[in-house]
Amino acid sequence: MRFNNRITFVQEQEAQYDPIDGKWTEGEPLKDIVPCNLTTLGVNRTNELFGQIDKKITVARLQHPHNKIIDYVLIGGQKYQIKRRFDYRKGVFYLEGVSNG
Repeated sequence: MRFNNRITFVQEQEAQYDPIDGKWTEGEPLKDIVPCNLTTLGVNRTNELFGQIDKKITVARLQHPHNKIIDYVLIGGQKYQIKRRFDYRKGVFYLEGVSNG
């Protein structure tokens, strides 16, 4: 299996008080970029796993499990929501695209 794609795991940080400036500052999101193999899930398998056929699910397979906290995922600048996550032996994520509208 080729891990020729890149996936970015993003963890949002909370706003913090800066005592020097006396203001609240927004936290910078923590990003972790790892190699992965991306495929789309077929209609039959999507129906079996999620009970719906109108969703486009992307499967991301990693070389090693990713055990950090994740708020969302970026693939090629597109934001994805994690639908399911399996960390047995290798990390497998089922992702659904998030619309910007």
